[in-house]
Amino acid sequence: MVITLMIGSFVAILNQTLMISALPTLMHEFDVPSSTVQWLTTGFMLTNGITIPITAFLIETFTTRQPFLYAMGIFAE
Repeated sequence: MVITLMIGSFVAILNQTLMISALPTLMHEFDVPSSTVQWLTTGFMLTNGITIPITAFLIETFTTRQPFLYAMGIFAE
């Protein structure tokens, strides 16, 4: 369980690091100012902040298998 939590924490930090390192490329490719890209980062972090408690609620309410199969069904279509 501890190893799983450590891997999850590492992936979360890696995800944010990759997002920040992509900001100059996004600014150049989409020709947008830095303020617009900062909003992108804020939206990304807000989405993460909302998704984590919802996921915890779903895992507590249902078995792990049910939300997994439901999510795979949504994204497979």
